[in-house]
Amino acid sequence: MRGEKAPLSRKAVIKAALTCLKKNGPSSLTMRNVAALLETGPASLYVYVRDQHELHALVLDSIASEVKRSSIGADPTGRLVELLLGYAGRLFTYPGAARLALDTPSTGPAYLDLLESALELLVAAGFTIDRAALAADALFLMSTATMAEQDARRWDDPSRSVANLYAAALAGAEPARRPYVNAARGGAFELGGEARFEWMIRAFLVGLAAAPQPPAKEDS
Repeated sequence: MRGEKAPLSRKAVIKAALTCLKKNGPSSLTMRNVAALLETGPASLYVYVRDQHELHALVLDSIASEVKRSSIGADPTGRLVELLLGYAGRLFTYPGAARLALDTPSTGPAYLDLLESALELLVAAGFTIDRAALAADALFLMSTATMAEQDARRWDDPSRSVANLYAAALAGAEPARRPYVNAARGGAFELGGEARFEWMIRAFLVGLAAAPQPPAKEDS
């Protein structure tokens, strides 16, 4: 005998949407599919969610809420790296979430909490609030774009992984024509996954310290 349906709520809609995303990717994240999972009609969802755009925003903020935040401690740069790796990791857990995040601005409370933490850590690392704001914006964009790239490749044959593609290309580089590319074989070009992303973050932060002052805000 079938159990009684759970009552509809905003929380239930978000949970069902996350299930759709995890099972079938962003193309399945529609009001119709979420409603079907909840055994109701799409019209019933509009009591809890304004439209599909808000549904996407709520899903992304729910993912952001899963990221572990920690205190500043003695190493704010290390904590910032951990925060960004955690954010990237949660995006990667849900197929297509990073690509969805590129199209849907993150404005929910959980994302704003992550932004607050990132700004606090950047200021603790010695950056002014103006520079920290530009850095946080760029770092979250870098995190999202990197995971979107990795996410797109997860659907490919394993032989088409980033590391394998680079290895194959570098192996075919003629020393006489491309001496520098040939010399890079076996090095950073073949670095992949978390190590590659962490290096990007740390390199960005080193460059940020030496960058000129942010441009002045133009009067509207």
